[in-house]
Amino acid sequence: MKRFLIVVSDRSGNYDEKTSAEEHFKRMPFSLGAIRYNLEQLGWTTCYAPLATSAHPLRLARLIDTFKPDIVYTYGGPVSLHPLFCRKFLCHHKAFKVIHGWDDIYGEVWEAVFGKVPGVFMHWLEKRVVKNSDGVVTLSYYNRNRGREWGVESCYIPNGADVPKYDPSACAIKLDGRFNLVYTGDMHRWKRTWEVCEAMRKLPKDIKLYLTGQLYPEIKQYASDNCILLGYVSKNDQLSVMAQADALVVTADQDCNAKLQEYLRFKKPILGYDGRMNLFFKNGRNALLTRDYVSAIQRLASDPALCQSLVQNAEKDIPVYSWLEIAQQFDAYFESVQTTKDAIGPCS
Repeated sequence: MKRFLIVVSDRSGNYDEKTSAEEHFKRMPFSLGAIRYNLEQLGWTTCYAPLATSAHPLRLARLIDTFKPDIVYTYGGPVSLHPLFCRKFLCHHKAFKVIHGWDDIYGEVWEAVFGKVPGVFMHWLEKRVVKNSDGVVTLSYYNRNRGREWGVESCYIPNGADVPKYDPSACAIKLDGRFNLVYTGDMHRWKRTWEVCEAMRKLPKDIKLYLTGQLYPEIKQYASDNCILLGYVSKNDQLSVMAQADALVVTADQDCNAKLQEYLRFKKPILGYDGRMNLFFKNGRNALLTRDYVSAIQRLASDPALCQSLVQNAEKDIPVYSWLEIAQQFDAYFESVQTTKDAIGPCS
């Protein structure tokens, strides 16, 4: 039996050690929820340790000794060294590998949310986590390159996206602009979403931006006739809104984001921030990346041929895997990890 323990800094209270993979997936049909659920379909037994457990080494060590994982998968910076500490000093069960799932640039996020000093600390901690884990899985080419600078070779496994299933007839939200843009997901300042919201003030009122997800104060001030803040909506409504879009928007200076693969499933032109996303897209070929949203939006709205070519090229250039296919990549990597005694190399 293959045993997989997820150790995270999640403090939401939505999941704990008793939450089944099926229930986890039902509430979170992407990222860790989807990976965990599909690993169970491949023969793994799984468990989830939120902050209430992961932040306390003694509690975490007891869970490890009880569950006896083969793989401990850490996600997020603050608690990712704890399983290594437990294995060395506290656990009786020591026959497990600690694999870090590397997504965000922790120092940048912490500086944006908590300030400069916490950001400096997290930059320091991030390097310690990446260098000391038994292996690293990343969905970011940018982070893979950073790891190489530290002498660490990461396994690249992207986000997945299942073919969307939704009922547009059950959605009351109707997009009514001449050209409709949609943004979904987190809108915290470090995501830079406010920049495209600000651009909407300079565009004609019949070009509209619809945003779904948690609303922050810096976003709420941009609400207008052509910047429509929908807030949290049901998954069916979110997908139905995306299906109505003429273009989909991603604003963070990242080359990884769960929304990228989900957007690609809808076969819409993608408008993004011109920065690290160039590692994922080819600007002007399979996405339009910009730091001048006003000009870029006007260009998309006036050039249907460009929109069509971006979609067609993205479909040819960028494979999108189902979450089961992503879990199969994890399964293969974990199998290689368990038979490797020394440094663990890349899987792609």
